[in-house]
Order: sequence, then C-alpha cells, then structure tokens
Amino acid sequence: MIPRLQHTERGQVALYAVLLFPVLMLVFALVLIVGTLEGARVRTRAQLDMAALTATQALDFEALARGESPRLVPVEADRLAREYLARNLATLGDLPASAAEIAVAAEVNVISTGERDPVSGAIVTAPTVSIRAVVPIRVPLLSLIGVGPIVNLSLSGSAAART
Repeated sequence: MIPRLQHTERGQVALYAVLLFPVLMLVFALVLIVGTLEGARVRTRAQLDMAALTATQALDFEALARGESPRLVPVEADRLAREYLARNLATLGDLPASAAEIAVAAEVNVISTGERDPVSGAIVTAPTVSIRAVVPIRVPLLSLIGVGPIVNLSLSGSAAART
C-alpha cells in the first residue's frame, strides 16, 4: 500500500515554483544587463584607443626631418581624435546622444615626452594622446527594475607615437 501524503505537504512544489520563478527571472535580467554594459564598455574603450592611435599620426614631420625627437602637432592630433570619434562611435548602436556631441565633449590631451598624463597620472615616455569621454548607453532592461534606461560610461583610451 502506498502511503498517502499528509494534507500539509500538498502543493509545496507549486509554491516553490511560484516563489523562485521571479527570483530566477531577476537574476537572468541582471546577467543580461551586466553583459550588455560590459560589451558596450569593451567596444567603447576600443573606439577611444583607436581614436588616440589615429591622432598619433599628427607627427611634426619637419622636426623629424631636422633629426629631432618625435613630437605631435596638438591641434591636428585633437582634430583627428575628435573626427575619428564622431565617425565611429555611431557604430556602437542606438546611443541617446549623437556621436558628434560625444566627440565634442570628450577630453583630448596631447602630451609631450616627460610630461604627466592628466588621465592616467603616468609620466609618458613618448608623445601620447589620451582621451576621456562619457558615453551614454541605452539599456532597456533597466527600466524593468525601476532604474532609468541610460547609463553613462566614463572611459579613457590612449596611444603613444613611436617611430
């Protein structure tokens, strides 16, 4: 004969399912949010590094021809960095602000050899371009948990001109 379930144990599996399902969905949503932000951070950081690398093309070729150590033309390096950002940040997807606005607001520093980088605080050993930008990223899942759907990522990138 099969023992009968006591009246107090009936429906416990359903109760656990009802209680755990929302918790599991919340964990799943948080994993998606963190993954979305991390992916955006990596892609944005790569764009900032590439903008800095592009800006290092603004070498002072006349100084190089005279045999002097490499140095950058600050105005040209700044222009190249902002132009690269304005063109390529749009590839990150649906940004709440235009790529041109982000590029204009970015902090672009052209640092000579031996000077301190204001972004990293390190003393540079070669002419360097460092960029700091605040990039707003739209994360729609955040509105499900009562947080605004836009997160501002503050990132930096840099590159040194080497010959």
